[in-house]
Amino acid sequence: MLIRRALVAAVLILAAGGGSLIAPGAAYADYEHCDALGNCYWVVENPGTGGGGNGGGGNNGGGGGAGQGCSYEGQTVPCVVDGLGVWDGSCYVSRVPPPPGGRTDGYWSIRTCGVYGGVASQTPATWSADPPAGILPSYQELAQRAIAEMNLDGPSIGIAPQTNGAGLVGLPIWLWNRVNPSTWGPITRTAAVPGRSVTATARAQKIVWSMGDGNSLTCTEPGTAYQPSYGNKMSPDCGYSGYARPSSTQPGGRYTVTATTSWLVAWSGGDGNTGSQSIDLSSTTTIDIDELQVITS
Repeated sequence: MLIRRALVAAVLILAAGGGSLIAPGAAYADYEHCDALGNCYWVVENPGTGGGGNGGGGNNGGGGGAGQGCSYEGQTVPCVVDGLGVWDGSCYVSRVPPPPGGRTDGYWSIRTCGVYGGVASQTPATWSADPPAGILPSYQELAQRAIAEMNLDGPSIGIAPQTNGAGLVGLPIWLWNRVNPSTWGPITRTAAVPGRSVTATARAQKIVWSMGDGNSLTCTEPGTAYQPSYGNKMSPDCGYSGYARPSSTQPGGRYTVTATTSWLVAWSGGDGNTGSQSIDLSSTTTIDIDELQVITS
């Protein structure tokens, strides 16, 4: 379950008249959940059992493991301290929002060191590409990693007449997408770190074809590849009725056709976290259209 920071029973108290911090009593969480805006929550999957998963321990002397908690030079210390963050073995690390003008990818965090046996000090916010020790990427961030691994593409355009031939004014144009997982789906990828994973699935929903003459059409199917035996018939599922003017009226003497696939990506992770997003990807080609010649004798 998710427990807000304010509910974590661990605080640091300034010693009267001194600058040092008194070590708090132990409080454990399994890991910290931070969303894309830097809002963070402590996640306790087994309350009362100690810091399991990534929340316990870390590097350089951190304990870790369910029921073991965290340690520093043989002393048991809290794995999580409200306001200071997650113990990484020597300091507490807390994720913070990007500073004004700071880059918005990756992670910004501050470290509080010297809490035990010294004078506590806090570093300025620093950026890193990967999560700081003890802090997991949010489910949304893992979803973006999974989507990046899909290598989604715009349509692999098929068009008749072919780009190395010429069509005629008023005759049908066949349009299709050469289907593979990257151009139509479905395609599924999983992104994971220890203690958390997200699985995302992408499916194409439609293709909008802009024909270069101001007209467009929408196809919810990938389309049918043209065969010479079809003659001058219209495509059964994705075709254009024809151009009204020859392509010689266009810059370069050809119409530019742009096809844009609208993808829907749905993802799910632990603790009931789900989401979806739309992605539009485009491809282009050109087509030559000649005037229909009438021969009289």
